[in-house]
Amino acid sequence: MKNNKGFSLVELIIVIAIMAILAGALAPALIKYINKSRKSTDVSNAQTVATALTTALATEAGFDKKPSVGTYDLDSLAARSDAFGSELKDALKNKVPQRKYNGGGKFYVQIEDANGNFKILDASGGKELYPNVDSSYK
Repeated sequence: MKNNKGFSLVELIIVIAIMAILAGALAPALIKYINKSRKSTDVSNAQTVATALTTALATEAGFDKKPSVGTYDLDSLAARSDAFGSELKDALKNKVPQRKYNGGGKFYVQIEDANGNFKILDASGGKELYPNVDSSYK
């Protein structure tokens, strides 16, 4: 009488093949989920930056020292040593957020006019994240 203990090699190979098929089927969905999560994090961080910029511009000293019309990376704005930079750093709690989607990187702020109206852009192609979210981020 033969006493079988354990699995045969064929049974193990079949189980491994089934697991590989399942992993292959789930990987694209997982990658899509991760990218969507990174996009929503970027939009949320852009809204936080917009709140911080609005706060910095709301103070008289910050508004008087605001950057001129143009496009700036957020890191350089927060690094300024004037009243605007200090208000921005305080509003961001000394933590400048970085982008997560599409290779990461910096947020860019586009000052549009002398009134302090602004947009927040990503670095890849200047897609708008605030106030209007670009369709590629939805």
